[in-house]
Amino acid sequence: MLLGGLVVRLALAMVLPPGYDEAYYLFYGRHPALSYFDHPAAVGLWAWVGTRLGGSILALRLPSLLSYTLALALLIGATERWFGRRAALLSAVLGSVAPVLFLCGGLLLLPDSPLVLALAALLWWLSRHPRVVPVSPREAIVLGVLLGLVTLGKYQGLLLLLSLLAWCLANGERRRHFRSFWPGLALLVWLLVSTPLWLWNLNNGWVTFLFQGGRIGAGGGYDLAAPPLFLLSQLVLLFPTIGVVLLVALRPRSRRDGAAVYRQLLRWLVVPQLVVFLLLAGRMQVLSSWLVPAWWLLLPLAGDWLAGPHDRRWRGWIVAGAWGTALILPALLLTLALQVRWGVLDAWLPPGLDPSTQLMPADSLRRDLRRNPVVWKALQEASLIAGNRYDLPGFLALALGSQLNADYTTFNNDSRGFAWWQPPTGYRGASGVLFGIVDPGNPLVREAWLPQLGKVEPLGTVEIHRAGRPALQLEFSRFGPLPSPWPRRYGPNSAPERLP
Repeated sequence: MLLGGLVVRLALAMVLPPGYDEAYYLFYGRHPALSYFDHPAAVGLWAWVGTRLGGSILALRLPSLLSYTLALALLIGATERWFGRRAALLSAVLGSVAPVLFLCGGLLLLPDSPLVLALAALLWWLSRHPRVVPVSPREAIVLGVLLGLVTLGKYQGLLLLLSLLAWCLANGERRRHFRSFWPGLALLVWLLVSTPLWLWNLNNGWVTFLFQGGRIGAGGGYDLAAPPLFLLSQLVLLFPTIGVVLLVALRPRSRRDGAAVYRQLLRWLVVPQLVVFLLLAGRMQVLSSWLVPAWWLLLPLAGDWLAGPHDRRWRGWIVAGAWGTALILPALLLTLALQVRWGVLDAWLPPGLDPSTQLMPADSLRRDLRRNPVVWKALQEASLIAGNRYDLPGFLALALGSQLNADYTTFNNDSRGFAWWQPPTGYRGASGVLFGIVDPGNPLVREAWLPQLGKVEPLGTVEIHRAGRPALQLEFSRFGPLPSPWPRRYGPNSAPERLP
């Protein structure tokens, strides 16, 4: 089952074009650091390994493909010890076929991939140490390491750690173990393992936490309809039958057995995440992947619930749901993959409905760029290639490969990690190419930028095709040499002024 899931994900990894986040995280691997502006270090390590394996989109995805298989194996081990072999296999089946889980955790280069692996290792350890609170130096060290790895995966790992601590303190017997030295040792080890996150932020004005916290205050008012709509979208991304099973498994059950304490533990880990992000959905944009850790931690409970026992009515619904999932989900995933890669449904979809038209496979983009000799020659000669959005340079870097020695950056207020990857000179004296997706309402070169860009020469547009049909247009201009360092409103050598 694990091998079959790996083969399916590998096939999808070879077909699907790079995503926006993946194109951006490519530069994490090219600029190794203790942490990053918008994420801890783990996804940077995954990207670094991918760049060492060749730097293609498939190479960048290989760490996620392999780590998810290992995570499923650890999940099977934990669930089997808690709830039995049948429950373990059922939980792994759900984890293998739930789209949002295997896409975010086991296929795409995303922070969820190392986080899911760290959570699986934590579950495996918890299944073998029912006290949870360490009572020996070895237990303290291993637990501290695992909690540190969770923290380095994604910032919501901190919420998981607080939930685990609250569950321990809520019980008198577990509370008594905190009087010993070993929980303090586990805390110290956690702090040491997660040091890259704290050290990087300490040296950069805690900018990561300010950025993430600023998202909450960016919206105005509260939209009461947003949380239920967000939950419905999550059920769709999980596939409805799987999403319903996960939610049903979350509800408390009257059955009392030796596994009741583990069910309680998993609920304590999951419920705070669901509550926090559903509430945040009314205030801000909550990304689809932010609940991936919650659904992942629900898999053992779902396997336990599916394993029974059930009365005849529930068995009928479960069998019908299993058949519906088996018949519909593979065909749906195949159709979506073909649409994203080759636009097989474009002839029937209204223009602008499918945002995947803006995803650019490296081979197609390279082929279309070569069709415009002027643009292609300018790219070959450029010392600096800049996108007008932070997520665009990675697409060009994947298409052009390692044959160019150009630096990549973005000319935009929202520069994310590029503010840290900019050299101390701020690219002063560099000449290159600025590009972006053609948008009639937003010119590629803003008038206020002209004094900072040096000489600007439009190079024309390149039409990007999907399955032989036009999908979007890219606009290119040559600039430079830059008369002064390019300003950044955050990061090293940041300038106080904002770009218009």
